[in-house]
Amino acid sequence: MSILETTLVFVVIPLAICGVFALVTLRSKFAGRPRYRPGQEWDHPATWWSANPVSAGTSGKPSTDRGGARGNW
Repeated sequence: MSILETTLVFVVIPLAICGVFALVTLRSKFAGRPRYRPGQEWDHPATWWSANPVSAGTSGKPSTDRGGARGNW
């Protein structure tokens, strides 16, 4: 094996693989929508979010949902 082949196998190929991963991960940063930064004007409608939504009030009958973080199965 020559020094050129050794350099290709142990330096150039790993750098090319790292470069491909870098381009794939950074692509969305450059092509994505602008992000909200604190202090900017917020012009979107308010969205209410709940980590544990209550479904008993919507259908009029008690909920049979069980499980989750409480471990009640």
